[in-house]
Amino acid sequence: MSTSSLELMRLPDSQSRKPLDVGCGQLSASIGEDGCIRSVNHVHPRHGFITLEPAEPFPNDKWYDSEYVRLYRRRLIDQGHTSEGAAGFGIQPKGPEWKQEFFLALNHFPLIRFQRQNIEIDAVFIPFQQDGQSGIIEQLTVTNCGDKPESVPLAVGGTLSLHRCSYGQLTEGGPIPIPPTDLAVEVMNNRLTVTNLSLPAQARLDFFDGKDPLILPPMEMSTNRPVKYMHETEIHLKPGESRELMMVCRISVEEGETDFSFDELQVWKKKALKEAPILHREGPSREEKFIVQRNIDYILTCCSIPVGEDIVCIITDHQLLPLSWNRDSYYMMRLLLDSERHAHFIYEASYVPVFKSQVQRTVKGHLLWMFEKAVRPSGYWGRAYLTNGFCKDNVFQLDQQCYPLLELCEYYDRFEDHQAVARILPKVNEILNMIMEYKDMERWLFQTGETPADDEVTYPYHFSSQVLVWHTLTSLAKLNETFSFTSLELLEMARSVKRDTLDCFVAPHGDRELFAYLSDLKGSFQLYHDANDLPTVYAPIWGFCNSNDPRWMNTIEFAFSKENKGGFYDGKFGGLGSVHTPHPWPLGDGQELLYSLLIGDVRREQQVQRKLAEIVQWDGLFPEAVNEHTGDVESRHWFSWPGAFISSVFIQSFGD
Repeated sequence: MSTSSLELMRLPDSQSRKPLDVGCGQLSASIGEDGCIRSVNHVHPRHGFITLEPAEPFPNDKWYDSEYVRLYRRRLIDQGHTSEGAAGFGIQPKGPEWKQEFFLALNHFPLIRFQRQNIEIDAVFIPFQQDGQSGIIEQLTVTNCGDKPESVPLAVGGTLSLHRCSYGQLTEGGPIPIPPTDLAVEVMNNRLTVTNLSLPAQARLDFFDGKDPLILPPMEMSTNRPVKYMHETEIHLKPGESRELMMVCRISVEEGETDFSFDELQVWKKKALKEAPILHREGPSREEKFIVQRNIDYILTCCSIPVGEDIVCIITDHQLLPLSWNRDSYYMMRLLLDSERHAHFIYEASYVPVFKSQVQRTVKGHLLWMFEKAVRPSGYWGRAYLTNGFCKDNVFQLDQQCYPLLELCEYYDRFEDHQAVARILPKVNEILNMIMEYKDMERWLFQTGETPADDEVTYPYHFSSQVLVWHTLTSLAKLNETFSFTSLELLEMARSVKRDTLDCFVAPHGDRELFAYLSDLKGSFQLYHDANDLPTVYAPIWGFCNSNDPRWMNTIEFAFSKENKGGFYDGKFGGLGSVHTPHPWPLGDGQELLYSLLIGDVRREQQVQRKLAEIVQWDGLFPEAVNEHTGDVESRHWFSWPGAFISSVFIQSFGD
């Protein structure tokens, strides 16, 4: 396969650039602008997620050092190009004089084009999954475009360490120590293997020059530090000649990877290319549709992790925090459900049935993971989970108990999968009974241990979570009409929640009234609004209140004002953020965009869209937070939730 036959889409020029991501479910990878593979990540049955990368693992004495956590998260962003390939691994052209262009091949696969005088090199990165095996192929097509013989120097190898992913959080809820780095490295023939005996797991890199093995100098060693192995070679090309070189990276978490032939490799590659999504070229705004398509692609390929037959864990990102939050996952699945309804706007007609089937499998698999795989040590879902269902942070957050129930209702509403829902329903009463344990003695209101920003609460009753409880009970009541799974008076419970929420959370603010953020139900309030509190902005869509309700409008207007201390950040790129990471968040911009649509403020809508166009990263994904003055990323270049939410808002405008 020549890269000249692939359809290419040039990546837009953006001030926010991060490594480019690609994956196939079990395995995902990030590629730097220099062509180095920054990381290859893989699901692990015991440790959740493991990574092959150039950096040392997170130190076990730094879990509660939030500033160090931030620095560690930036390590794959700040690594510059080095001629020795120390910023990653793979096959890279040597020398600093290469010009570069960046594309997505077939709307999906990162492709970096290097050019120098008469030489052109296309490096494309193709993940594959076949017969239970997964891996990533780096293919370099080196072409002599001139009329004289040329020599091209290449660097093969890089710096590698195989270890568990860090899971380092800003609000640490209980660290899981990193296993020791006990590496055994062997280079023989065209193969480099890195084995971490503590996991156990093995990464295997096979190199090819055309159909022939690319023979490497042998090496064997044991170490507890990242290994640097670099082989310098040179290929000679006749005028007009092209040569293909390949590296295949596979990670094994059980037995060592089996051998394969070059012909098998070609089959894997062709199958991966054939399965690439086919995008719709016309219709809604190209920029908005690019964002939607890229966020869907990231969720399906890098964040939807198969962990058993029909079971799928949804992680919030594949790189920094490959953990699962019910909250984040719900909005990611919400994007899939929204896009499935409007698939004809996003994909070509021939691909729509494939996409619809993939969405149903993914959402169903996620429901099975939450209800059957995710462990609830204290009866409730914890804050965050490993892919294997282990509860990392056993903290009670009220909203996290609601989202799985709501997702179940929305899944049935869309697909009417009676069998899957009936399989899950026996556990629903368990969850409802557990939530009732957190009900106030007198009011139909429920306590929480943390806010949706994973922060401690000043008062135990949280407004947006009560709205979510109401919406969940209302949705379950509709589901109960079909399945009769409970004798609880769900609609009456929902009415009581709404009544008491309106009684206990309406607070005075100057000459106005708005909804308080937190309450003790005894007259004390906290006035605040956070980028993480999406149920508040969804309240009119769900039917909790009208979009012209002055209390709701005052709440949102307060959120986007300097009066919202710790939540609003002023500046050219200012907006709604969070005390969790004190800067404006794209999640907040998504809230403002949805608010402007709900109240019909076209000017405000256009302002938010312009801001989103400036802060979106070049691959269509959004970070956690940006600088209010420069728009530069301040926190978490990888974070699927904001892009999923913003994309759902865009899709709503597609439908309109």
